Amino acid sequence: MASPPAHGRAIQRLALSLAFLCTPASASADAAGDPARNGFSFEKCTVACESILAGGPSRDVIVSEDDPTFVAPEEAHWVAANTPVIGLVLGDQARAYPVHLVERHQVVNDRVGDKAIAILFDPLSGSPLAFEREVEGEVLEFGVSGLVHNASFVFYDRETESLWSPLRGEAIAGKRVGQKLERIRVRQETASSWHERYPQTVVMERPAPRSIDYRYSPYSSYWVEDKIPFPVVARDDRYHAKEVVVGIVVNGKARAYLGSKLTAAGGKMVDRFEGQEIRIEYDTEHAVFRWEIPKSVLVVESYWFAWKAFQPETDIWSQAPEAP
Repeated sequence: MASPPAHGRAIQRLALSLAFLCTPASASADAAGDPARNGFSFEKCTVACESILAGGPSRDVIVSEDDPTFVAPEEAHWVAANTPVIGLVLGDQARAYPVHLVERHQVVNDRVGDKAIAILFDPLSGSPLAFEREVEGEVLEFGVSGLVHNASFVFYDRETESLWSPLRGEAIAGKRVGQKLERIRVRQETASSWHERYPQTVVMERPAPRSIDYRYSPYSSYWVEDKIPFPVVARDDRYHAKEVVVGIVVNGKARAYLGSKLTAAGGKMVDRFEGQEIRIEYDTEHAVFRWEIPKSVLVVESYWFAWKAFQPETDIWSQAPEAP
C-alpha cells in the first residue's frame, strides 16, 4: 500500500473533528421529499436513488458564498506564495479562489462579466471544478445539499431543488434530472504559480462576516486517512485513497496521472494519449500539479478513489506499462 501523500499548506492546519462523516442514513425514497435525506425528492434519478446518501450536515449548514469580492494579489495577505488556489480565466479576466476559503463553503456563486459561474471545491473528493450556472436560459444559484454520491458531495440548485453531481457534471435527481452543466476549466496551483501565469489576476477575499477561522481545516486528518467514508461503485486499493491525481478523458477513454508516479519519474513527464500531448509537473511538497493539456481534453484533479469511482475503466500512466 502506498504511503499517505504529502499535503503541505501555506498555513499550518490543525486536525479537527470529522464528525459530519457519520454513518449514512437510510435511503428510503420519498417523492415529496425524504426527511432522512434533507427533504429532497427522489422521484427521478439518473443513478440508483438509494446511492444518494445523507452525508451528515443538513442542507445549507455548509453555507455557499453567494457574493464574493476580490482584491489585487498584493492586498491578499491571507494568501501566501505556496497557498493552493483554484485558478480560472474567462475572457481577459483571471481569478484566484484560495482553496482554504472555498473548502469551507464548497460552492461559490460568482459572476465574471456577463457570465454566471459556480466555483466548487469538494473536500471529500479533493476536486476543484467550475461550471456555467445558466441552464436552458435560466441562471441557477447553487447550495450545499449535505448529501453524497459515490463518496463525493452533491450540490443543489435553489430554483428547482434538483441534485447535481460535480464529478458527473449533471443533475442526478429532481426536476432537472439528466441535464448537464457546461464545464469551465480550472487549475489548482500554488498562488505564486498562478500569479506567474496571470499577473493581472485578482484574489477572492475572505467572506464576511468572518466567523470562520480559515487558518484551520476540518479535513486535515481526512487528507491522510487511507479510507473511503461512503460506498463507491468502483475502487482500486493498490494506491492510497487520497493520493492526488490529474485525470483526463479523451474520446471516451480515461487516464490517471498519480502524484506518486510523477514523483518516481522525477516530478515531470510528457505523454501522448489518444493523439493528445499531455505535459504534467508535480510539486511533491505542496501536493499540486502544473499541467499543459489541450483545451479539447476533459481534465479533473481529484483524489485517486474519486477518479476511480467515477471513471471505473481508467488506466494509469506509468513509465512502465501498467494494467488498469
